[in-house]
Amino acid sequence: MEKAISEIVGQGELKSGKSTEVYRALRSLLCSACGALIAESALFTRRRVKGIGLRIMPQCQRCAPFTLREDKKEKSALLESLLREQSPDASKNVSVPSKRSSTEVSAKKEEKNIDEEVRRRLGPALKRGRK
Repeated sequence: MEKAISEIVGQGELKSGKSTEVYRALRSLLCSACGALIAESALFTRRRVKGIGLRIMPQCQRCAPFTLREDKKEKSALLESLLREQSPDASKNVSVPSKRSSTEVSAKKEEKNIDEEVRRRLGPALKRGRK
């Protein structure tokens, strides 16, 4: 199977006001209208083929000016919790206390339990992914 040539990035709005899909080039392409080079990772749109109606002909941003719309989709709570960095209070204290309070000990145990739970849940997937 050959390598894909583009991926859908999102929705865009053409200068004429119409909505269209915006693509990112995964390799260099030629614009079907002017023949200019669409560089790898550049954004572009596609136009319909006359008589067929499928949008397969790439067009550079000069031939079909567009603005990329920012979608305000919310990420899932699980994904957010996995990607979120630890809060400053949950990280290790820089100062060395003379005696540890019970809240510090319980917070450390809770943090350790969370780390073990993440390893237990993601461990098999990570092992398969490394092969």
